[in-house]
Amino acid sequence: MKKYILVILSFILLIPNVFAYEDCIISTNGKLTDIKIQRNDVIDVFPLITVMNDKNTLIVHPLKEGFTKFSVLRNKNEKFVLGVNVSKNKTEILCNSEFEVLTVDCPPVEEYTELDLPQYILEMEENKNSFDLDEPPVYQK
Repeated sequence: MKKYILVILSFILLIPNVFAYEDCIISTNGKLTDIKIQRNDVIDVFPLITVMNDKNTLIVHPLKEGFTKFSVLRNKNEKFVLGVNVSKNKTEILCNSEFEVLTVDCPPVEEYTELDLPQYILEMEENKNSFDLDEPPVYQK
């Protein structure tokens, strides 16, 4: 019995905390080349290969928490520096408006949508709002 408890305790102590960081996709118009990362231990950035081979999309894969920057060339002459702040809950990419950033691991935020109400509730709401002021209300006993 003591061996089982010792084995279970050793697994608990040896297993580190694991966090799922958000991957991001960065897209722009024009070809993106020559990616240079300031701190390779925080993020990994690689191009997304598509059928059309546009080379205008990058994937940012966080490795651990921290802040870093990476630079990329667009159309072989425009250099852009983008900042990335990785935390336990989210990944923030600091860039200008020429880049579109999409998170891969999070669902999009949707507005509240009301489901269709049953017909009798809709009729009650119609009758409640349409009353005649000339007729006195009828009360039932």
